[in-house]
Amino acid sequence: MNVPSVLVQRHLSPCISLITYHVRPRQILASVSSIEGGPASPSPSPSGWCNHRCRRSYGTKTRIELIPPSPTSQTSKPSPIAPYLRSSLTGIYDPATNPNNVEFCLSFLGTSSGSPTMHRNASSTALRLGGMTFLFDCAEGTSRQLLFCRIGLSSISKLFVSHLHGDHVYGLVPLLLSIQVAAKLAKQAKEENRMKWKRRSPTMVENRPTLEIYGPPGLYNYIAMNLALSCAKLNYLNVVVTELVGGKEERGQTNNSAVGLGNGRRGRRNVFLSHYPEVETGLLKRRFLEMNKEEKTWIISSPQPIDEKLIESDMLIQQNGFRELPNEVFSGFDRRLFIKAAELDHLNGVQTFGYTVEELAPPGNIDAEKAKSLGLQPSKKYSLLKCGIPVTNDDESAIIEPSQVLTQTFRARKFAFLADHRLVPPPMAQLCANSDVLIHEATLSIKDGIDKVKIRGHSTAYNAGMAGKKFGCKVVVLNHFAGTSSNQENVDEIVQEARDGNEGASQIVASYDFMELWVPRGGFEFDSHTPIEPDGEDSTKDGDDVVASRLVPDDKINC
Repeated sequence: MNVPSVLVQRHLSPCISLITYHVRPRQILASVSSIEGGPASPSPSPSGWCNHRCRRSYGTKTRIELIPPSPTSQTSKPSPIAPYLRSSLTGIYDPATNPNNVEFCLSFLGTSSGSPTMHRNASSTALRLGGMTFLFDCAEGTSRQLLFCRIGLSSISKLFVSHLHGDHVYGLVPLLLSIQVAAKLAKQAKEENRMKWKRRSPTMVENRPTLEIYGPPGLYNYIAMNLALSCAKLNYLNVVVTELVGGKEERGQTNNSAVGLGNGRRGRRNVFLSHYPEVETGLLKRRFLEMNKEEKTWIISSPQPIDEKLIESDMLIQQNGFRELPNEVFSGFDRRLFIKAAELDHLNGVQTFGYTVEELAPPGNIDAEKAKSLGLQPSKKYSLLKCGIPVTNDDESAIIEPSQVLTQTFRARKFAFLADHRLVPPPMAQLCANSDVLIHEATLSIKDGIDKVKIRGHSTAYNAGMAGKKFGCKVVVLNHFAGTSSNQENVDEIVQEARDGNEGASQIVASYDFMELWVPRGGFEFDSHTPIEPDGEDSTKDGDDVVASRLVPDDKINC
């Protein structure tokens, strides 16, 4: 191919680049002909290109490739977190990065704040859990970002919305419709496969898939109104919207009369809490979840503790006749997880939540020969030992402790997601304690000053580092970058600022679009400072105007 007219190269991460060539139509048609067996062009198109026929003035050809490491990066000391970073792109497969390990990994679909940039899409993060995917926030363009990744739309079972700002929800309705189309295609493929192998059963009923969405009050009205005004229908996908009620800002900006948010005038309804039957649709349901007043948190999922009765129950028998443990990591949609939410202080009138996801401790590895020597033959008792429950031997003459036969045990992995905020209240701080991964925004810098933090409702990278140290987190991932973070030098400055606040207690990582961080079974084990029990920052102590000023030292603020 001849030299392209325009070359645009976007560095999506230190090792991933998205290159777009803008070429004239004759060059595109020549390259297409060479691939389809037509006349050979002087310089054939390289492999891996996505060719588009175009009869207008210009066309585009796009590919995503790996950038080889520079000589300086090869000689520098590798970071302990580096082996756990990889690409989530479909066309990039590196066995050294353990790409098949999806027990507990995070895929970053959008890492920008406010609006998309040339380098980053707006906010969206996926948590992959061995056949099941949770999505946190869904900005505009998330559906397209998923097309580049190894994340199937049909694997998304839960979606968590932090708040209703546009850069966190504008891609929600398009994603719902895309998931519905993917579910229909999956059902059609199953039916064709049954017909092909003559396995069709007239008595078998295919259940519709269900997508659960959690977020602040008003989320249901937002989705229902968008579907109604755009004449879109949910005719196959069940969508259950659960609104977390009882928060301080659930009524919105009550003094905003311009948009009618219920400012006390007679006859005016609150758009967040009111019900509008005019926009109801059959497969879209609305639920409410009350706050736990003791902990001041919302308990979304809390599985039953593992005991002998649970392990021996019939509820653990799968459709294929096999029995699985309640803490198995590859249970798919049946995986048992602790999911909780708590409030964040973002802006007055904007109800904002942070979320945590914690698994049950995975089953350990048992030494069968050791167990046999202690008088215990293979049986259901092996499952109890794997889950840390002591049992008696076959003749009930002695008690066998799990530590006697388990060769390896694993602790539970935990993930915390903090969206836009200027302050982390104590309940949310308690939920984040001792997390393996903490996603924290880095929209502002300490150079911006505390007044900007207070007005804009966003945190600094220095705050992110301090939060990771205070909460005892193993890894702090910086997210939600401002538009000024357009090059690697700016990102390096942000990472260094976070390291200054963290003081070596955690691994600091700057997120990029299509970056993936996988957490090994048993969690991270880095040499760091002793975790500090967090007490949070209570905004009620000094009044409503107090923000995260105590997280930023006075000598670090440059107004």
